[in-house]
Amino acid sequence: MPRSLSALESRLILRLEWEKRSVVTIEETMAILDVSYDQARQVLHRLSRHRWLAPLVPGKYELIPAERGEHAFADTNPLFIGSVLVAPYYFSYATAAFFHGLSTQASATVYIATTVQRQRLLLVRDKEYRLVVQPPHKFFGAVEVDAYGTQVLIAEPEKAVLDCLDRPKYAGDIPEVAAMLWRGKGRLEWSRLVEYALRYRSQSLVQRLGYLIDVLEIPLGTDERQHLLSRAGRTTCYLGQPGPWQQGGDYNATWRIVDNVPRPELFSEIEVR
Repeated sequence: MPRSLSALESRLILRLEWEKRSVVTIEETMAILDVSYDQARQVLHRLSRHRWLAPLVPGKYELIPAERGEHAFADTNPLFIGSVLVAPYYFSYATAAFFHGLSTQASATVYIATTVQRQRLLLVRDKEYRLVVQPPHKFFGAVEVDAYGTQVLIAEPEKAVLDCLDRPKYAGDIPEVAAMLWRGKGRLEWSRLVEYALRYRSQSLVQRLGYLIDVLEIPLGTDERQHLLSRAGRTTCYLGQPGPWQQGGDYNATWRIVDNVPRPELFSEIEVR
């Protein structure tokens, strides 16, 4: 089917291309064309049928520019798609860790941090997108990067590691987080990582971070270590969640933590000399 355009459809496509907009919604179409909701839906449906647009989620469409020719194809970059699913957003957890080279495991699921309460798991073009809701005080530390030709927001390396430690199930669990710290020992900005860790307002996160840094023998400045120790609190926590891991283990008095992750598994992704 040729990529034909009516006069009304042409107005919309030309406007989108002129403004370099990659996505359009029903409401935006109503405003651009000055038409009703039903008319806007019909225009978008026809444009999708003629491969000028490609559906993303209900009510939102991706523009397929004229430069892609008669055999139009939609953008398959999962970070482009993820960037238009929710606002505000930034990519984090296993997705950001892999992007920064802190993890060697490419997750089948794309993880997106947001503050918006909405449907948590989306399936778009056979790809899973997990929306992880964060409280406002944890929603920081994102930078704009070029991700395979698209400008997107992604967690800084230090923030990505901390998000993974905060929610290990979205990162391959504690052994993978330990491997991220190990791979990043010469690349992470440790003063920034400690500063960010204190902003989480989580005693257990500080305990796990301090303990892993010690176990991995990663050099840490005296001031940074003292900042972590001052926020380690007085209660005890487990290194790994007691559900997936055992409840017994060695107790570390410095960080008041029970190491319930067997060493062969904790170090399964790294070599510690």
